[in-house]
Amino acid sequence: MSKSFADLGIKQPLQKSLSDLQLTVPTAIQEKTLPLVLNQSEDLVAIAKTGTGKTAAFGLPLIQLIDCKSSFVQAVILVPTRELGHQIHANLESYATHSPEVSIASLCGGIPVKPQIERLNGPTHIVVGTPGRLLDLIARGALSLKQLNYLIVDEADEMLTAFKAYLERLIKELPKPYRTLLFTATLSGAVKHMVQNY
Repeated sequence: MSKSFADLGIKQPLQKSLSDLQLTVPTAIQEKTLPLVLNQSEDLVAIAKTGTGKTAAFGLPLIQLIDCKSSFVQAVILVPTRELGHQIHANLESYATHSPEVSIASLCGGIPVKPQIERLNGPTHIVVGTPGRLLDLIARGALSLKQLNYLIVDEADEMLTAFKAYLERLIKELPKPYRTLLFTATLSGAVKHMVQNY
């Protein structure tokens, strides 16, 4: 008997959004990771193929764990491409339909930076972004990650091959301690190396 999202600890507002999206049965990766992200504090490495529901596996618990009384960025989801960033941002927005107090920003390269800087003037809890653009916004003083609680690296295998230097620079900007969630399609040598190092 497969579990429901409620069984896995997902609260009512998110269940309502999932129901609106006709998502009623958690996928295997969601069933494994949701209780771990919600109820534990350790870092996590999750291996799952593209299209298995990874975005909900990290997105749902993040939306639920955000402290809305604080206006700081509490979670960063790092992605290798603008297209993936926009897709994840759209998914998170649809999960948060009934959690309007949670503020989610997309900060990806390849589009004008000025509107993103203006966007960061308001409360922002979750950021989806590409490493180069995030570093640029930090350098401009527009983005602070000093209150960060969660770093999610999606497509970690790709991030570590194409953006390793950016990733290392970004990690230097983060406060200790924060929780790292790595999501990857394959556990490559580069990912294993990052797991050991960080």
